[in-house]
Amino acid sequence: MNVISIPVDKIDSVWILVKKYIDDALLYSGGHNDSDFVHKMLKENKMQLWVIWDDSKKTIEENLNGVVVTEIIQRKYTKACNIYILTGKNRQKWQHLVSVIEDFAKQNNCNIMELIARPGWQKILKNYNYKRTHIVLEKIINKQ
Repeated sequence: MNVISIPVDKIDSVWILVKKYIDDALLYSGGHNDSDFVHKMLKENKMQLWVIWDDSKKTIEENLNGVVVTEIIQRKYTKACNIYILTGKNRQKWQHLVSVIEDFAKQNNCNIMELIARPGWQKILKNYNYKRTHIVLEKIINKQ
């Protein structure tokens, strides 16, 4: 199992494979974005696409175990690598590969890793030294 960074010029080639994962993940994101937005940000190199790939399987559907979308955010005092989407199947087989994303963040001079995630990820990522520092609460005050 590997985490593979997809270069910007290959985004369209893999989009048909990853779009459903991204759509499904965004169903839980509060409706703030859709996969068209993510695709645009990836193509503009404002976000990065990764696939979790297992070469030992026979079909592409079996090989693809997950999708990660990251975003590097420069703030005044810190630079963060935000894991915008982290989703897939067979998670126990690849969750340890978060270290590959962390290495990418270090290579890009990020000071911190961050993610807004469903509660279950807190327990999983605790094993990799991630700590809960904040929570996100939302209230819709004006429907569009």
